[in-house]
Amino acid sequence: RARLRGHTSTDPRRVNMMRLFLSQLFVALAAGLTSPSLPTRTFGSPAAASNTAALGRRAAVGTGALAAVSLFSGIAVAYDAIPTVEPDFAAMEKARAERDAVSMKKTVELVKKLKPLEAATSEAEFIPAADNLALWVIGEGSIPDGIGVKNLVARIRLAYDSLPKRGYTCPKTRTNNGYCYSPGKGAELAYEALLKEIRKYSVIQLGDYRRVEFQAF
Repeated sequence: RARLRGHTSTDPRRVNMMRLFLSQLFVALAAGLTSPSLPTRTFGSPAAASNTAALGRRAAVGTGALAAVSLFSGIAVAYDAIPTVEPDFAAMEKARAERDAVSMKKTVELVKKLKPLEAATSEAEFIPAADNLALWVIGEGSIPDGIGVKNLVARIRLAYDSLPKRGYTCPKTRTNNGYCYSPGKGAELAYEALLKEIRKYSVIQLGDYRRVEFQAF
């Protein structure tokens, strides 16, 4: 089960940019506050002269702040730009071809293990063939894509049903009339064990944050 865990961290580049912005703003403010006033001829009362000087300082401070903000905005836009990643179709096709080659090789090996089971004509021949096929599936840990799981199971079931059967008395039901047929207890156990391993290693798993399983047969 996958779990997303968020965490916060401080980006050194963003911290440096913030420091640069603050330093630019401070310099602009200092320049506006300390810039010498040009000699002007003032008409009217001293209050009018004071208002004119204050207005000049505010205009200088505003201009410096606007320039610093513009500089920082340009840096932020460049920093936050999302890089474009182009898919490498050639590499993807190469990887797919390699997977197909491996799957084909494994399919050939599986068919070689399946042939003795299909050729079995007795319980004594069926049991070791089924055991060998089950061990191969366990060793591989999966069923190759070159052969469908349902097709594989159908071929195994056909081989099992083709074995000679012996009749014996069993609990009576509506269909057997108290008489059943079996190729032998050993063949039954080998057959069920083989299907169990195939079912185990052919489970389809889906889901991103929770595990969802589907049986292939």
